[in-house]
Amino acid sequence: MKKITTFLMIFAMSVAGFAQTELVTNGDFESAPDGSWFGNAFNIVTQGTNKLNEADVQAAGNPFDVNLSQVITLQDGMTYELSFDAFTDATTGSRDIVVGLGKNGGDFAALTETSTLTSTSQTFTYQFTIGYGDSVDDRVLFDMGAEVGFVFIDNVSVTEVQTTCNNGVQDGDETGVDCGGSCPPCEVVPTVAAPTPPNRPAGDVISIYGDAYGADTGLTNVPWDDPTVFTEVTEAGDDMLRMDFGTFLGSNLDQVVDATGMTHFHMDFWVSDDFQAGQVFNTKWSNHANGSGETDAGELTIALGPDDVQTWVSIDVPLSDFNNVNGNGIDARAALTQFLITPSGTIQLAFVDNIYLHKNTTLSNNEFNTAEFSVYPNPSSSNWTISASVEMTSVKVYNTLGKLVLEQEINADRATISSEALPTGVYFAQLENAAKSTKTIRLIKN
Repeated sequence: MKKITTFLMIFAMSVAGFAQTELVTNGDFESAPDGSWFGNAFNIVTQGTNKLNEADVQAAGNPFDVNLSQVITLQDGMTYELSFDAFTDATTGSRDIVVGLGKNGGDFAALTETSTLTSTSQTFTYQFTIGYGDSVDDRVLFDMGAEVGFVFIDNVSVTEVQTTCNNGVQDGDETGVDCGGSCPPCEVVPTVAAPTPPNRPAGDVISIYGDAYGADTGLTNVPWDDPTVFTEVTEAGDDMLRMDFGTFLGSNLDQVVDATGMTHFHMDFWVSDDFQAGQVFNTKWSNHANGSGETDAGELTIALGPDDVQTWVSIDVPLSDFNNVNGNGIDARAALTQFLITPSGTIQLAFVDNIYLHKNTTLSNNEFNTAEFSVYPNPSSSNWTISASVEMTSVKVYNTLGKLVLEQEINADRATISSEALPTGVYFAQLENAAKSTKTIRLIKN
């Protein structure tokens, strides 16, 4: 009896796991109109005890001239089954309609089939794999304007086709739950927190997002960058912004910022997508003098290399590095109102932390010795990027025998060092500031 009970529980769980969710509202047309169905062909009628949709096409034209549609939610890359009953009247005898799934906006791209109706009701079933993206809402559609005659439609259903890629468990060749292998790739999220910002005087920093310098200004989503959206999430114990990109990201600062006294811009970001040549993660500050819309704007071009994805990248640059794209550019920053990020199309997901403007306050020699330094990737096969909370003037790289193998001037708080000419092994980088204070960090070449 115990074995039977266990089997029944497993069977019930299996059935529940594979239950199909109906995506169409009032597909049998039995309920009163609620706005879910739309189009000039929407017309619920009663035949006997059954309700269905009736369209009388009296003049032939484009298929979409007479249409019945409903907005539903579909996911790019997933497969869906559309089924419905349809027939025409005896006088018409036979006629075609176009049916399918597609966009409810933009270029109205759609995946369609042609159904031939007769005066006898038939059940039509089609499967479509969505491949036109997720940039706009989706719909189920019936275009019937190309031929004259009646069209009766009933019992419309759209359900997701159950596969190993959407059954809620890790199976097959998946590397995660419903992802990896032959399924869509798994998301790569930060496994470590963003670098800790340096200890700067609070008066020398305007924090836009992040808690390192007390209360931040804050950012708010805007509707004009849809479908891009950002949300605050916690990864590796650290609060950060998750950015799901459509094309670009726009945001409003929660209050207008006067950054006239600031000289530098800082941001930490993590790109989850695999590297592809030409990737960028450009940022823009928009100044709205007198609250009259954008009057000035400056944009920073951030080109990514192979080592700049799926790891934290720290940008800390003078504001003078921003290109002038409107008005007086970043030089006019007394009324910063919006912050934008425009990545390349190959970047769909990123995480951002520690967005702030600062005065690049110079630390003392003692502070150089206690400053924070980070290097990534480490080990590396091509380049090391060294970031510091202070300005460095030079770096000298020694092998384990104490031989100087590389020397490079920096005069910045971030430097990239090529390791391609070095043999595999362990090295030591001696960092130096203008006052000749030094700091040594360990590097590994693989």
